[in-house]
Amino acid sequence: MLNSVERVAEIESVLKTDISLKPSSLDFGAWIGALNGLPKAPMTGRDVLTWIEGPLRQFFPFERFLGSYGQMSGGRIRRRSLVTSGYDQEFLASLENTFDVKSRGCFAWWVTNRKPFMLDKTGGRDEAGVFIFATKRELEEIERFSLGVVAAHGVLDPFANAGTYISFAGVPNNQPKQTLAALDLIAPVLHMLFLAIKQPDESRVDLTVLTDRQRELVDLALEGLSDKAIASRLAISDHTVGNHFRAIYVQLSISKRSQLIALLK
Repeated sequence: MLNSVERVAEIESVLKTDISLKPSSLDFGAWIGALNGLPKAPMTGRDVLTWIEGPLRQFFPFERFLGSYGQMSGGRIRRRSLVTSGYDQEFLASLENTFDVKSRGCFAWWVTNRKPFMLDKTGGRDEAGVFIFATKRELEEIERFSLGVVAAHGVLDPFANAGTYISFAGVPNNQPKQTLAALDLIAPVLHMLFLAIKQPDESRVDLTVLTDRQRELVDLALEGLSDKAIASRLAISDHTVGNHFRAIYVQLSISKRSQLIALLK
């Protein structure tokens, strides 16, 4: 975990990274204010999310956020941690714990080029406005979940075959170059935060990424209650219980009830 001295050093490093090359229209006062509000170690996923929804949003307006730390092997990505804001249960349940890089054209482009990009229902664009191929799935997600304009970037560590990927949905589309330049500043900071909260191994589970309702369902599952029994206990429908558990599995990077029980027993 980062101590206060290391945190200041990271901030200074970020501020020095190509800052003279960023468009002058960026509000660096707001950026420094966001950096000053960074959570202190030790931190949880909830602390990071509070920073994203508060200080960061003052610098970089958005409607929804998704950030993930994952590992790549054999052309496939395996997500190890996930932090989201603004997305509904249906969207979260649609996410895969493991997926083929080629199934997402813009993501595959980012893995190769390591540059920020924007995506809307017409396709992807890089900072120069050059077209980026988007798969049918990516375009359908934009329409199905009304994501508007999505801006994405991240940091890859080629030695560890791992990295952080971040995307912001519902961003303004009037200044794309400034939006992507801002992501160049944001990505290394969020990467630092994700490294601080990522699970070092499969045996550790950070339940702080779950909502209070989701944690309540987890407790009931640990008592051995079925979906139907949980629905009856909480006075909600079986369908709602199922949606909650699918979202829980996404957050914890698992796929079924037996894995959940095994992780928490």
